[in-house]
Amino acid sequence: MKTNRIFLSLIVVAIIGFATNLYASSNEAFNDNYKISTVDLSSSGVNAVQCWDIVYGDSSRPVKVFLKQTKKGDEYIVRTNYFEVKYVNGSKGFGVRELSGSEQRVPADLNYKVINLNSFNSQKIISGSPIERERALEMIASFLPDLVNEQYKTILN
Repeated sequence: MKTNRIFLSLIVVAIIGFATNLYASSNEAFNDNYKISTVDLSSSGVNAVQCWDIVYGDSSRPVKVFLKQTKKGDEYIVRTNYFEVKYVNGSKGFGVRELSGSEQRVPADLNYKVINLNSFNSQKIISGSPIERERALEMIASFLPDLVNEQYKTILN
């Protein structure tokens, strides 16, 4: 009886993990009109391994993405002048998180106004397992516009 419950629990966990990965890999990009380019770190003054700009449409305001490698995995700090979050890619999967106090550059009250809380919560687990770096950048660029409240979407354009 106890063995059956454990076995059934393992099957349910496996199905949920499989469904999460399937959803993440088959989900179409939210915004196909973006460009990701590598940025020279020497001019950024940030402690990061790598840096990219994501530009949506013809915007002159790129979104900065800084890669930091930690014991828990890769952290992609996504920052503009108006909001900031981080996407974590580690053993528990790939998803969005809030920045800790020492990492914050944008005032918390402004950040909370711009970020859509429902979208933020739905992106906490985008993939149940780690993903490749190139795929992580594409997913950040695709899912990031969903995080911004409708009245602040012009930040990205």
